[in-house]
Amino acid sequence: MKQGKDRPIVTFAVGIVCILIFAGIRFLNFASEPETAIFLGAYYKPFIIAGEFWRFLTAGFVHIDLWHILMNMLALRNLGMFMEKITGRWRYLVILLLSIIGGNVFFFIMSHQTYAVGLSGGLYGLMAGYTLLILYSGSWRDPRIMSSLISTYLINLMINFMPQVAAAAHAGGFFTGLLVTGILLPLKDKKAKYHYGFCLLLMIAAMGYLLPKNAFIDEDKIYARSDIMVLRYEKEIGLAQHAGKIAANLDTIYTVDYQIYKKVMED
Repeated sequence: MKQGKDRPIVTFAVGIVCILIFAGIRFLNFASEPETAIFLGAYYKPFIIAGEFWRFLTAGFVHIDLWHILMNMLALRNLGMFMEKITGRWRYLVILLLSIIGGNVFFFIMSHQTYAVGLSGGLYGLMAGYTLLILYSGSWRDPRIMSSLISTYLINLMINFMPQVAAAAHAGGFFTGLLVTGILLPLKDKKAKYHYGFCLLLMIAAMGYLLPKNAFIDEDKIYARSDIMVLRYEKEIGLAQHAGKIAANLDTIYTVDYQIYKKVMED
């Protein structure tokens, strides 16, 4: 019974979901891979503004590139298994999911890009939590652990300078994971928990203020053809009401009249 409790069930479950969605993009592929990924929950700013706020979370489980998912699954295995064992399943799940959301909200606020996928925001949140655990436990005094931590940071910092990397999502995930871990863990310093909580409230307030100010799409980032293709597919599989609602909202968001609703709902 004890062995069952020690199994990293949440880490395995998250990995399986990511792999299934990755496979789904390959097998479903009713259009291009990015469009299929949008259908399956990728971060897509026009649809988020149109009302699909759940994409802030689901985008973390969507991957297109084989190398991307392999790297993220390796990082999830290394960080996730350790964090799940130390923090417990439910705390670990909360840290991971909130870091994904926090990372994508940061990306929404700080980037004009309309499309993104990947678990990186959540992984950066776990990395921040891992760092906090090392600092509070005193493990940083062990040269081997400190060397491993420094190597992890250097690798991830270099990745941030690669093209097409959502650095804002990484930063958002990191700060969210740091604050949530500080709140959830039974730290000896009780005052520190209140400080983490206060900082998290400030961050949420700042996000709430900045989100509507960034709820627009640059004209050169509008991909009406992709919108229509994804929404038509939703209509074909029985989600006509939802597709129509999002299409109508897009017509009010875009500054150019693309007639999204008409082109989606026409027979």
